[in-house]
Amino acid sequence: MLDHQKSVVADLFGSGALYCAEIALKLIAEAGGRDPGPLTPMATGFCSGMARSCGQCGAVSGAVMGIGLFAGRPAPGGEHDPAYALTQEFQDRFRTAFGSINCHDLTGCDFATPEGQAQFREQNVKSRCIEFVVLAVDTALDLLRDSGHLPAEADFVRSRLAPCGLLCSSCLAFDGGPIQQNARALQAALGDNFAAYAERFAAMNPVFGDYPAFRRLLDYLASGSCTGCREAGCLFKSCGVTACVRERSLDYCFQCADFPCDHHGMPGPLAERWQANNEAMRALGPAPWFFTRHPKPRYP
Repeated sequence: MLDHQKSVVADLFGSGALYCAEIALKLIAEAGGRDPGPLTPMATGFCSGMARSCGQCGAVSGAVMGIGLFAGRPAPGGEHDPAYALTQEFQDRFRTAFGSINCHDLTGCDFATPEGQAQFREQNVKSRCIEFVVLAVDTALDLLRDSGHLPAEADFVRSRLAPCGLLCSSCLAFDGGPIQQNARALQAALGDNFAAYAERFAAMNPVFGDYPAFRRLLDYLASGSCTGCREAGCLFKSCGVTACVRERSLDYCFQCADFPCDHHGMPGPLAERWQANNEAMRALGPAPWFFTRHPKPRYP
């Protein structure tokens, strides 16, 4: 696991924002381009050894859910052996590293008792739990990538991170991005015949008279018209970055000996953002930069 991801685990655990199973599922989902928002709550009951019952380690449970997210059978009656095989291999590797997959065995704490909770705090057992989460996420991602269920991290990031440092994956036009996914969900919730209802509702609230224009915009957002600037070209037509890095066989502008230059074709504020993004990628690395920005809105 990258150092920045270890830092994320420590920050989330340390602040109490999320616990072991929640963090593991969140990081695996994000690494595969899934929105962790609706997924993370499913892991809450698996934290603290199955809700303080001295059961399975939450890091293990969250990682197994993450494996299922990408390797699980896509429809009822589908093939379950791939997910089973990856889960078994994951458990073997985790046991080899730590000796058990049981929370009580790993921590020595009975979280159902005040004494066990005090022991967890006083002996800084949390630092061990961070190790469990880090290895669980790292192992699950390695297995998913080796089995072809996820691309290599560098390839995944490159397909979603533009040479300028902006995230194609969170663009309103990106195919498979969160805006497209949410727009499609709203399309499905409204159904194909809502226009007739909107026309009737307009008598009660004039805002529904705008539904035809709203539906055209919704349909566009749901279309996912772009596969990223490396393939489709930048939607900002005066941008010269994509063509330039392709000609120079580079992935990002900061890798160029001429960076920063005046060949980007961007106006002032956007040029400043381009330079700042690439300087940050040069300092952190493209993957840490991507995963730091990935959960944030593209249009704050």
